[in-house]
Amino acid sequence: MVDRTRVKDGLARARAAIAAGTPGAGLAILRETTGAGTDFLDQLRAARLVDGIDAAALGLRPIRLAIAGASTLDHVVPLLRYWLTIAGFAPTIHLTPFDTATASVLDPASALHDFKPDVVWLFTTHRDHALQVPPGAAPETLRDAVARAIAARRALWDALRAKACLVIDNLADLPTEDPAGNLAGAAPWGHRTALRLLNAELALTAPPGVVLLDLDHLAARHGRQRWHDPRYWHHSKHAVAPDSSGVLAHAAARLIAGARGLARKCLVLDLDNTLWGGVIGDDGLAGIALGSGAAGEAFVAFQAHVKALKDRGIILAACSKNEPATASLPFREHPDTVLRMEDFAVFRAGWGNKADVVRDIATTLNIGLDAVVFVDDNPMERDIVRRHLPEVAVVEMPDDPAHYIAALEAGAWFEAIAFNAEDAARTQLYAENARRDEHRAGFVDMQAYLASLDMVAATGGADPFHLPRIAQLIGKSNQFHLTGTRPTEAEIAALAQHPDWTVLHIRLRDRFGDNGLIAALLLHQQGQDLVIDTWVMSCRVLARGVEEFTASLVLAEARRRGATRVLGRYKPSAKNQIVAGLYPRLGFVPAGEDGGAFLFSTPADRDPWPSMVQHDA
Repeated sequence: MVDRTRVKDGLARARAAIAAGTPGAGLAILRETTGAGTDFLDQLRAARLVDGIDAAALGLRPIRLAIAGASTLDHVVPLLRYWLTIAGFAPTIHLTPFDTATASVLDPASALHDFKPDVVWLFTTHRDHALQVPPGAAPETLRDAVARAIAARRALWDALRAKACLVIDNLADLPTEDPAGNLAGAAPWGHRTALRLLNAELALTAPPGVVLLDLDHLAARHGRQRWHDPRYWHHSKHAVAPDSSGVLAHAAARLIAGARGLARKCLVLDLDNTLWGGVIGDDGLAGIALGSGAAGEAFVAFQAHVKALKDRGIILAACSKNEPATASLPFREHPDTVLRMEDFAVFRAGWGNKADVVRDIATTLNIGLDAVVFVDDNPMERDIVRRHLPEVAVVEMPDDPAHYIAALEAGAWFEAIAFNAEDAARTQLYAENARRDEHRAGFVDMQAYLASLDMVAATGGADPFHLPRIAQLIGKSNQFHLTGTRPTEAEIAALAQHPDWTVLHIRLRDRFGDNGLIAALLLHQQGQDLVIDTWVMSCRVLARGVEEFTASLVLAEARRRGATRVLGRYKPSAKNQIVAGLYPRLGFVPAGEDGGAFLFSTPADRDPWPSMVQHDA
């Protein structure tokens, strides 16, 4: 249940902060006090406040979004602009005229293509798919209708992917009423059967560069009777009722954030009364609520949900006011615990200020505070973290643990558009990093430590296995990302086939394990120059000589191509200051500016940089 008093107080405080010339503080207040379930009119009020903010001055990331649909979406645009701003973007939105989606996409001279979008949202609902077949029709008839609907979607996808933009398409929502009644979803010729089959086929066959928004899940979660109001449909062709448009806009913004590297990646959890009922230090192992009983089952369910997040690549960290041995006891010995100590990349138990502990966790993991979500049942602890770390997303937890999962999911903080094996192994990667840090403590000389790691790098291009991970690393990287470019997987695949471009990836292993794919580069030959258009690297391997190894790899590629100079680009952002001095440190010299980027050059025939990283050629 949304607390209207809290929302109204947040709007008032945000308005005052913006008026006082601190728009960043105003955005932080709105982020903490509004959500997808906030009243439609309150969301509009918040959107009007944000419209007066200079997003570029705050360092928010520009994004151009086009929306093409066959229904009225004017009421969604201001809320989508609001939620994109809250997510960290400076959005410009183009809405195609009513019911011109297909024509706008297929006509290369349309206003949509002139707009040059980064992202195109094809807004479809069940009304936009011709899937009705006669009652009693053979299953093949329905499958043929679904195949035609998919072919129609693919034609639009292909036209947009050729323009190198990310495509978002909707999985169809299911209609609430149908004259066939139960048979609509139970018969092989039913309309709901057809829509379900369409959704499944789209999910199974969507190509790289196409992201699907599960519209039916949103409708079901919000309530189908609230999702669509026939009065608005008949009056003005609103497929989504105004009162539901905030839920839709929030979901789309979080999906775009996931696609563009602004999703959260770490969940920091309190323990007492959060992962079990009671206080382990007072109640003991047998006294906490975990397992049998309604409350205990709710905590088990929440732990299982958290474990599932970890299994898909979200980093877990513990932050508890307890003695370390006491705090870890349930994970080591309780028979009903789902989470174990090895599920946590960082485990902090002590009596310090939790804001300081959360900051320390982020530093340990080499991630920004804006990648962190904090969960704690204690409103005082939540308030401390909010006030001291406004970048952290703090979940407003309900009193009843049965609703913990819904509270965490409401923020959609961890939306992703892909999943790979390295996501599944992320906690292991961070655990191995912790062992490297422990190993480093035994060395005074940095070079001796690096030599002891026995680092070996394997390199390659954009093959089908590594392409998704290359796109993901470029999309998610913010700190070690020299230019902030965000090409889609389809764009990278196209560049890999172009004779003037080289796509490179680097994998790194050492004595402690396989770090996985840790760096990616997009190199562009322009005459006698080989330009480093994009260079990203995982912060987990900073200062181990990978930077020098990578630069030497670029030199070799330049010489292979006959280039005489390597040109590096650095475009400053609010998050990539750690690489501001990278090119000068490597001996590159300033070479001017271009499009807001600083240029640095070095001769292609210079000596490679020394590095302890060996090349597994």
